[in-house]
Amino acid sequence: MTPKSDLTVNQRHEQAAETRQNLLDTAKRLFAASGYSLTSIRSISKALNMSDGILYHHFPGGKKEILSVILHDGLQKSLSTMNSLNDELENLPLRDALDKIYRQGDMLFTADLDLMKILLKESDNLELNETHLLAETIQERINWFAGFLARRHQKGEIREMNFAIASQHFLAVSINNLMAKLLRIELFGKLELTADRQEIIEHTLALWKNS
Repeated sequence: MTPKSDLTVNQRHEQAAETRQNLLDTAKRLFAASGYSLTSIRSISKALNMSDGILYHHFPGGKKEILSVILHDGLQKSLSTMNSLNDELENLPLRDALDKIYRQGDMLFTADLDLMKILLKESDNLELNETHLLAETIQERINWFAGFLARRHQKGEIREMNFAIASQHFLAVSINNLMAKLLRIELFGKLELTADRQEIIEHTLALWKNS
């Protein structure tokens, strides 16, 4: 049986973790809505009805540390989720794999629009290593997809081409889709719509097929 004192320690750890996450979630919402510069420590604390001291207890570096954690954790989570599906994509028929890549990208990058809004608003204003993580995340995905296409070529499914450029072109559709949602504008197609997604994939496969 777990000693009562240990239960108390565990409960404290759980409560501290919950408070920390609530601070991150609230700060992310406020940063996305008002911008980093216009969001004060007091406004974050007030939104949770807590003292500034509690916030600094969890984040001694204040706003900058909070922003750093939000960006780092959010982008690492997205990249980890995408990478976890790589083996499954390798074994799918090519058309199905491309469809899943688009659906996966739309789900991951647009599921947390607040995170993307912060990156869009603050990347030019803040000198944070995490502001470069989005570019690194996208580049890592481009490199993986270029290798994926090369392996499909070896199987005879597509022609030989510059796989790095083909990868950039294919994944750029996901980036355009994300930007359209952030800016609330209509572009050439919506990846969440099956008909639009399939039309893009069929056109791409026609360009890639063996002559």
